[in-house]
Amino acid sequence: MPYIEVNQQRQPTNQLLLPLIELVKQRGLHPDKALKGTKLFYDDLKKQGHNSSFKHLIQVLQNITHHHLGQDVSFVLGQHMLHNISAQYAPYLFHCTNLKSLLVTCNQLQNCLFPYFNARMFRKSQTLHFVLNPAISEIPAFANKFLLEVWLSMVCGFLKWRLPDTSIAFQLPFPEPEYAEQYRAFCHQPLSFSQHFAGFVVQRTMMNSLQTGAIEALKAPLCQLQVLPQPGFLAHIESYLIAHPKASQDDLANYLNISTATLKRKLALHNSQFGYVKDRLLSQKAVFCIQEQGYSNAQVARLLHFNDLPNFRRTFKRWLGITPSELRKV
Repeated sequence: MPYIEVNQQRQPTNQLLLPLIELVKQRGLHPDKALKGTKLFYDDLKKQGHNSSFKHLIQVLQNITHHHLGQDVSFVLGQHMLHNISAQYAPYLFHCTNLKSLLVTCNQLQNCLFPYFNARMFRKSQTLHFVLNPAISEIPAFANKFLLEVWLSMVCGFLKWRLPDTSIAFQLPFPEPEYAEQYRAFCHQPLSFSQHFAGFVVQRTMMNSLQTGAIEALKAPLCQLQVLPQPGFLAHIESYLIAHPKASQDDLANYLNISTATLKRKLALHNSQFGYVKDRLLSQKAVFCIQEQGYSNAQVARLLHFNDLPNFRRTFKRWLGITPSELRKV
């Protein structure tokens, strides 16, 4: 199977789940309470080579949200993951001479570094826009926020450490929280909240920013990695739908070599539907074309293969809750 599903135990437990359990344990929460409902045992998590599933992670995040463990748990976890992953993948990351080379390497390693999100890129003459989509399964809002904070802490920590003169604008799809001081303490980069999608924007002038102490000749080729992890289920089908924007649900099922009924069941297992995935991809492209490229409604409608303008406007409002004209005023 060329992708990872939500209930498959194929995620290294020591990457995120075990450090999370250890962190909340230090803050007074017994591991058994954090692991309630997962059928996992704390002692087993510490065994070398232990794997867990994305479903396990979501259950643990749901369990710990009911306890007062501090508003910095996600950010501290991100710092731990930064050092853990940096040590594991140093030969591939630390010798990228500039930001451009680093982004290319991170794209190739994204299933190793942070397999819970998948980055989609849009290009503009002066900027590169990256949108983060769920890679394995649709993510409940509370868990999505937590994982975005972990990811943000990791990335910003790396930038501060290895590319201190680089500025990247991060966008988050939820209102500014009451504990915004945690973002300022751990992130040190431009942040904007209440955005339509999670992601970040890089000025092309920043792509040549040099990484501290990088020696390109020491960079290890990715072929040295024995096995690159496979993408998540949603990331796999989204890559197909981006390449084949007119594809139907039957087309996608044929591509996956399963029946349409099985595809529907798989999507439901991952808390999604074919129309929802396709709407997300189309809405992201529409927002980029309107906000960043200044396209007219007619241009966007043609690009997205809509038959008429009224249908495009109605669909756009269903996607985002506002009309294209209202988006232009933001």
